[in-house]
Amino acid sequence: MAAKNSFNRVRGLTLIELLVTLSLIVILTFLAMPSFNSVLHKNRPEVALKQIKRQIFLSRGYAITHDKYISFCGLVHNKCHKDLWHESLTSFVDTNKNHILDGDEEVIYVIDRINLQDELSYPRHAITFKPDGSLKGLANGTFVYCAFDLKGNPTGLEMSINNAGRARMRDTRKCKERI
Repeated sequence: MAAKNSFNRVRGLTLIELLVTLSLIVILTFLAMPSFNSVLHKNRPEVALKQIKRQIFLSRGYAITHDKYISFCGLVHNKCHKDLWHESLTSFVDTNKNHILDGDEEVIYVIDRINLQDELSYPRHAITFKPDGSLKGLANGTFVYCAFDLKGNPTGLEMSINNAGRARMRDTRKCKERI
């Protein structure tokens, strides 16, 4: 009978073992937080610029496949504005090529604004693709994304758009110049 009782014993964790395990998890989490924030800070520019790059490619493709002019910009009162690249960005059919989202024009894509503490700039008020996929206008442009950590230290990345609508990313020192 004694042997039967030893096999029926339920094995589990004691309260002390559970508390020690949870304490270790909490301590390790607090130790990892600063480096996790650092990783997020360094990746924000790349993630945001890749999202913009994707929207540019989709807008260019839409212009080509639908034989339409497509504008991409930050809108205020349905009008493209040069200083709103940090806000949500919209691609829309721009039939009359005036960089204004008129009532009869269609919104194609919208991406959310960037992180509130970061900066994004571009030297033009809009990017407009012609039906052949080329950019309207003759000049190239460069997006500059500056991410700031909790101490105010910048990390920067820039993405240049050429006349054919192709994008290239690289590190930049322009964020350190702004401090």
